[in-house]
Amino acid sequence: MIHDSENGLGHNYSCINCHNDSYYTYNFTEVDDFICVYHNDEDLTTSIFKVFVYVMYIAVFVTALVGNGLVCTVVQTTARMKTVTNYFIVNLAVGDILMTLFCVPFSFVPTLLLRYWPFGAFMCKAVNFSQAVSVLVSAYTMLAISIDRYIIIMHPLKPRLSKTAAKLVVFAVWSGAMVTAAPIPIVSRLQRPSLWHQTCEVDICGEVWQSAEQSRQYTNALLVLQFVLPLSALVCTYARIAHTVWGGRPPGEAQDARDSRIQHSKRKMVKMMLTVVTVFIMSWLPLNIFIVLWTVHENDDEWASWPGMPYVWFACHWLAMSHSCYNPMIYCYMNIRYRQGFQEILGALLCLKKKDSARPCQRSSVCEGIPMSELMGANGTGTSNRRGIFVCRCQTSKSTAVSNGSKSITCNYCTQKPASRSSAASLTPPVRAASVRSQFF
Repeated sequence: MIHDSENGLGHNYSCINCHNDSYYTYNFTEVDDFICVYHNDEDLTTSIFKVFVYVMYIAVFVTALVGNGLVCTVVQTTARMKTVTNYFIVNLAVGDILMTLFCVPFSFVPTLLLRYWPFGAFMCKAVNFSQAVSVLVSAYTMLAISIDRYIIIMHPLKPRLSKTAAKLVVFAVWSGAMVTAAPIPIVSRLQRPSLWHQTCEVDICGEVWQSAEQSRQYTNALLVLQFVLPLSALVCTYARIAHTVWGGRPPGEAQDARDSRIQHSKRKMVKMMLTVVTVFIMSWLPLNIFIVLWTVHENDDEWASWPGMPYVWFACHWLAMSHSCYNPMIYCYMNIRYRQGFQEILGALLCLKKKDSARPCQRSSVCEGIPMSELMGANGTGTSNRRGIFVCRCQTSKSTAVSNGSKSITCNYCTQKPASRSSAASLTPPVRAASVRSQFF
């Protein structure tokens, strides 16, 4: 009885030897075809499991690309969002996009669905390297963000990081990630480790080290650099920040209304970053535990052949990959500027589909042809002697009244109309009211 080391299927070749040579040759081909077509465990080939895997990974793929793409677009198109911290957040989003592109499809398809690598030798090296770089970029960027936030809050009187310096930090993050992942393309190659792979002439993509000790040392180094070091920095910096912000007055802050608002803003920022840390732990801890256990039991055939192992790997891997979806959700929920930016972009896309029913989507300081100076007063102080009341009925927000004393007005995606003629007539001189209405009709 010969057993396939991949899945434990047994095939009695000795019975075939009892027949003549031609019959032996014919049936050997039939057995090969059977092995190559029905090589997966029965549970893993069920349509329900396959559909579930497809749905879960496609959901992560689409959500991560859309969410992180929106983050990059908001920062790129909004001048006030081009800050040092947001540059780091964009770099984090880019790393998550690359992780989504290289880790999601190139992991679950060969590992769970096909059980072999169909993309060739070059892609084996390129994909393994890109996967490691993208994961390390995300980890190193979170480390840079935590240090930047710590300096800003704990040492407010020190000069802040300039945009040029931030770009150098981003360059260092990518360089460090590439250096850390440099050994991976060297040791990555195609293999045929089992009888099934040899019989069916299919390969797997894996790492081939000169010794098990080298593999173990590099795995431990990656564990420290990708998970332990960033997690330690995040916990230490944010714990210190949280203790300072909630436990007393932050250094350099006075006790007045303005600085109270600043402190409130810092507390909101700390809540967001603590949420980021918690999500990072919950997403990556299971997979790192799985990798450690797999390394410890590397030569344990009973451990590797456990029927539930593919399901455990799927759960841990999917949870780690889903981390690329969560940061944009956190920013949208806890940061009003990102939320407004997301709404503007999505609103602009909706307006493009409804050109006939809505005005062009653009931010304007003119409310249906009425300049801001007409609403605020010629001196621009907001103390206009004109008594008109105008209403912007916006499609994406509640109606906003603009009257005497208003200092600003923003009309987005608006179908704007003046206040009722009766109210306008009672508040506005007849000549002025007529001239105003002429701008509407």
